[in-house]
Amino acid sequence: MKSKLSIILLSLSLIITASCNKWLDISSKTDIISDQQFSNVTGFRDAVIGVYVKMAKPELYSQEMTWRTVEFLAQQYAVVAGAPDLNVTKYLYTTDPLPDKRETIWLEAYNVIANINKILIYHEKNREVFAQTPITDSLIKGEMLALRAFMHLDLMRLFGKGNLGNRPELQNSLAIPYVTEFTKDATPQRTYKETIALLREDIEEALKYLECDPLSRLRSADYWNSEAADGFISTTSTGTSMPNRKMRMNYWAAKALYARILMWEGTSESKSKALEVALEVMGSTLSGGLGTGEGAYYSWVTSSDIGGTYWYTSDLAFVNEQLFTLQVEKFLDIQSATSTQNWFYCGPPYSQYSVIYLSDDRRKTIFENGTSLIDADWRATKCLWADGSSLTSWTIAKFYNVADQSTSYSKRMPLIRVSEMYYIAAECLLEQGVNYNKEKAIACLNKVRNQRNIPVAYNLPSTLSDEEVRNEITKEYMKEFIGEGQLFFYYKRLGFKYILDYAEEMTDAEYQMPMPDSEIANGGIREN
Repeated sequence: MKSKLSIILLSLSLIITASCNKWLDISSKTDIISDQQFSNVTGFRDAVIGVYVKMAKPELYSQEMTWRTVEFLAQQYAVVAGAPDLNVTKYLYTTDPLPDKRETIWLEAYNVIANINKILIYHEKNREVFAQTPITDSLIKGEMLALRAFMHLDLMRLFGKGNLGNRPELQNSLAIPYVTEFTKDATPQRTYKETIALLREDIEEALKYLECDPLSRLRSADYWNSEAADGFISTTSTGTSMPNRKMRMNYWAAKALYARILMWEGTSESKSKALEVALEVMGSTLSGGLGTGEGAYYSWVTSSDIGGTYWYTSDLAFVNEQLFTLQVEKFLDIQSATSTQNWFYCGPPYSQYSVIYLSDDRRKTIFENGTSLIDADWRATKCLWADGSSLTSWTIAKFYNVADQSTSYSKRMPLIRVSEMYYIAAECLLEQGVNYNKEKAIACLNKVRNQRNIPVAYNLPSTLSDEEVRNEITKEYMKEFIGEGQLFFYYKRLGFKYILDYAEEMTDAEYQMPMPDSEIANGGIREN
């Protein structure tokens, strides 16, 4: 990789250059700006905030990597003829609009990584800045290492191959460049084996630094109160509080990311470790009950939470269950397909093309029409509403912004939810071996279902076969993550040959978004 992966961070106020030639044009003032930026704790704080702001750009997690491109790849939405993303649902990666999407996603993701690496370099270089704020010192290092793993995992999930656990022959094939330094030199592609090893190295180191996170509950209140860390910890008359830690890569989000990485590794050993990690995030053990962590760092949505007068005063995004989320202040602008049309407004859908909604048939399939579930599950009754001329198009309410909306519920884009840990645990508990426990796997699913207003009377029975339980896990992914971009990666990780609403067989050609053509032209290798 010579061109796009020679990503250069000047400062958070400068843009990333797109080629080595531009690097040569940069004046020596760049280093001066960087030295000034990282000469105090406030400068580091601003730089860290800048990373999250970049992640929340529409090219990444406020659009393409969540509710738009990746969700179209999962066939989640109905598609209007002539829609701009029509070719996305056909996996026509070399046809508009996908070449530009491939380019911008790739470049912006590595842009974020470059910013992270710049912070880490100066964090090591300017250690004396944190002499009076050791907690901030540790949190910055932990957050940046974990976010570096997060970004590389998603690049691999999108531009690499899936089903790695069942295809050991891929281990020595080339995946993506894993960039750990801030340099003008090209970073070579790593093999899948090397990429997984680097992901684990970054996240395992990050967790050590993040143990001081107040959200972790691994330190006493006195420890946190000893330092009012600028921009990271706030102290009050009643003790230390962290109101925004879920807007950061906190300890529990990093733990959950670790479980996600281990699941992508996909071996029996890594799944055994993923089970251990997922149970820890849930606040559970193999021998104990489920969800005892509730109240410490997450809580389940309640009927009062979702019972606002209007949809936008209701917590349809289940924010207290989110372990890691991004604030998207200009989400309404991002959603605006035109000056008068919102992507999430589908009434009626035939009047415009830039629209996302669930078809009536898909909603009925996902939420099991003909059973009592579709009339009970909040994800069907509250988070979607009937629209269109015949009320057969289903608006995704949890992200739908309007101009007079003052609540922050739908300005948050969840990237990791605690419910994912229940699904990971359930999947791992079906692995044959010392951890096999079908009854507990079913209990994990029933726990989430009950928290979605599905009565205990409709709990999944213990008589289900292993395959039936796996099918229930898939149904949960379809219901839980609408508009969040996780379903496609679930299919890909497990190598589903057939997915709902796509008639053809899914292969690497459909699952693997090719690296940008500019990267191939400059030395990148796209392995078949």
